[in-house]
Amino acid sequence: MRRPRCIRDLPILERPVMLWLHLRRFACPECRHRPWETSETFGERTKWTQRLYQQVRAECLRGCPCNELARRYGLSAVGGEVNPKFGWTDVARFSSMGIPAVNFGPGDATKAHADDEFCPAEDVIAWFTSRPQAERDLVEVVVLDMSKTFLSAIKAIFGDHVQVIDRFHGVQQAVSALDEVLRSVQKQLDPEEAKALKKLRKRWLKSADQLQVDELIARYEWRRRFPQLRETLDWVQDLRTWFERKYEKPAREALVKLIERARQSVQEPLQRIAGTLTRWGEPIVRYLRNRYTNGMTEGFNNKIKLIQRMAYGLRNEHNRRKRILAWCGAP
Repeated sequence: MRRPRCIRDLPILERPVMLWLHLRRFACPECRHRPWETSETFGERTKWTQRLYQQVRAECLRGCPCNELARRYGLSAVGGEVNPKFGWTDVARFSSMGIPAVNFGPGDATKAHADDEFCPAEDVIAWFTSRPQAERDLVEVVVLDMSKTFLSAIKAIFGDHVQVIDRFHGVQQAVSALDEVLRSVQKQLDPEEAKALKKLRKRWLKSADQLQVDELIARYEWRRRFPQLRETLDWVQDLRTWFERKYEKPAREALVKLIERARQSVQEPLQRIAGTLTRWGEPIVRYLRNRYTNGMTEGFNNKIKLIQRMAYGLRNEHNRRKRILAWCGAP
């Protein structure tokens, strides 16, 4: 008896490659045990080769959309036929899992690190300084949120040329300024109008083709009635568009102009974010060079916090590690 098994590999000339393994089943005449043949090259539940896994994960961390990766590497095809149940969800799940220890052990280094405020900065410094100098020399990118404590810790170890602020944290600051302007506008309205304005909160930053006609008209009316809302919304949209730029030099000049616009505005939230972007300008511009993000790190940390809340605290470190690996570990 045989059982076919499909392993996806890197494409050749943009054509998907699948390796088919035909596993045999044996039967013991004495104990009636019928084990399946195992592969020494591939693990028991491996669906991708390691080189495909590493390539997809690297491009996903750089910000390539999961559906684009699924199309590019033929991950939506099973047995040569397209299956809608597979594809970008597989990319999102497998690329967010931890890399198997057989390829990247605790002593191996990577050129990109993502930090989140889950432990004291002293622990971060202690961990990096415990690594050999040869490993630290390989680090090219450290993705941070806008934490001065972590920034000083990374500066102390790697200098002032590896820090990167990703798109999420930059736009998050701008959306916070927009929310502040929205709250100031709501205070000028009666309860019914304030409620109607609040309902549009998730639709302010959507494009016109993503809105219904009545939502589009309502947004236009609010922009017409309140110039401060229109000014802030236009500035936030321009900042989001800025992160789509590809070339560093013109992007740097465009960011300076955006900051100057915010600084000259009469809106206090925009003036504050102008100071924030001025202080973090260089790490933000470096994002265009490699487009790494620490969203995965923050997601893991949030999941770890959720595990501890669900368990009402885990005092036993062994049980805590087992739960974290069960939820966040590799399949």
